[in-house]
Amino acid sequence: MPIGLVLEGGGMRGAYTSGVLEVLLNKGIEFPNVYGISAGACNALSYISRQKNRNYNIFYQYIADKRYISVENLNRTGSLFGFDFIFGELFHTLLPFDYESFFNSPTDLKVGATNLKTGQTVFFDKANLDEDFTAVRASSSLPFVSNIVSYHGHELLDGGCATPIPIERSIFDGNEFNVIVLTRDSSYRKSPRPEFPRAVLRVKYGDYPNFVNTMQIRAEVYNNELEVCRRQEMEGKAVIVRPSRPIVTGRYEKNPEVLKAIYEMGMSDCEKKLSEIRGIIARA
Repeated sequence: MPIGLVLEGGGMRGAYTSGVLEVLLNKGIEFPNVYGISAGACNALSYISRQKNRNYNIFYQYIADKRYISVENLNRTGSLFGFDFIFGELFHTLLPFDYESFFNSPTDLKVGATNLKTGQTVFFDKANLDEDFTAVRASSSLPFVSNIVSYHGHELLDGGCATPIPIERSIFDGNEFNVIVLTRDSSYRKSPRPEFPRAVLRVKYGDYPNFVNTMQIRAEVYNNELEVCRRQEMEGKAVIVRPSRPIVTGRYEKNPEVLKAIYEMGMSDCEKKLSEIRGIIARA
């Protein structure tokens, strides 16, 4: 039976996912299907290309680099994150990405981004990814601090707006079993209060009323997806790897030592789940 690896987003909390995936790489644990949102999709790239330590090196060596994330980027380009640098010089020169291994890998990747016109998630599989990983850029483009990304006829932003945890897409695709990597601890539930007031959203995204509506129900969607994960785990259909304690960090954390500690928590938590992960893979 097919099995999926489901990766939540979470901005700089994605350092946790980096640690989890590093353990999976070191143990030679692979999945036929990977589902990534935002930072989860970014982390999935080096996991599928099987480049050990690359995700760690990206944040530890370059997170404090203004070219990676800075107000200067926002003022100059309209995006807080320097995506041209990240998917340009960083990918091709500084920490070269192994495109051949990635595209030749039997593991498929589905990247989710939010379609502004429909307010729903569009998933792009590996066959629909270009060398600039535009779909991954779109999935990571946060509202208000990123430019809208046009790709394959869609106008896109952060995948986490509509689908923070792509577990239901994995189930829909026929994956009866899943390993789910979350970036919030077990006590976390999203507050029902919208992150952005509707009036503020309308000023920026008034041409996309469906997207505005999607942003208003993010908490409900997120908490419902958590419940799906919980039920899957209770039924023995999922193994959840999540932070063993709350991650305390800013959305735009730039201290590499803080991120290193989060990464190491991800490694430790994954190590403790290895027997469960191997067990569910054996059943699939």
